[in-house]
Amino acid sequence: MVDCRPCSSKSRCTRAASRRLNLRARPEHEALAATRARHESKAGRRLYAQRQGIEGTLSQGVRAFGVRRARYRGLVKVTLQNVAIAAAFNVDRIAAWFAKRPLAPTRVSRFAALAA
Repeated sequence: MVDCRPCSSKSRCTRAASRRLNLRARPEHEALAATRARHESKAGRRLYAQRQGIEGTLSQGVRAFGVRRARYRGLVKVTLQNVAIAAAFNVDRIAAWFAKRPLAPTRVSRFAALAA
């Protein structure tokens, strides 16, 4: 196919070795299109902004504080670890506030950066 030949900008767009076209079944496609349309509405954007804040907090916990791994065995010790991590979150955020360190920007995909 003429449309699927390698282009000179491929390295800026994707790191995949090959490109494939994935077609979904009609009900899946319609559900995905409806969800995307709902996210484009004003209420959908407001709801996604809340989720984005929660996702950022979870990401910070995973990257900075290792919340996915329990270092100890037993409910009491793991609970204490989680309380300590919550305190570390608070200390980190207070330190960022005093240092006037802005929140990290949302990551932009390579494709979105190419389109912009």
